Amino acid sequence: MPAHTTMGTTLTTLMLPMEFLALTKDIEDGDFLTREIGDLEVIVGKAEGRFFAVQDMCPHAWVPISNGSLEGRDLICPWHGMAFDVHSGDCTNASTHQGIRTLPIHIADGEIFLKIAG
Repeated sequence: MPAHTTMGTTLTTLMLPMEFLALTKDIEDGDFLTREIGDLEVIVGKAEGRFFAVQDMCPHAWVPISNGSLEGRDLICPWHGMAFDVHSGDCTNASTHQGIRTLPIHIADGEIFLKIAG
């Protein structure tokens, strides 16, 4: 049974638990915000017209990647300059490097939610 939500609450739609991340109107193309969901640091943003969510962790240096910049769809790590596609998670400037963790989102009524695996 779908449940309606307000900011800061959990939404359950089609039996999938979700956590509120942001309002779509608060994120312009090329921007991102950081959120903490439990122990998970999340970057939520919009790149090339599509919203995304990724874990805020550089897979190489194990530091927050949110201190970097978003260039097109590439999130650039400020620590070593690696570029990660925010939609696929792939490292785009070194094919042998591990990518970043992408996170599933759901958008409803202008709100962006993180889908929680059950």
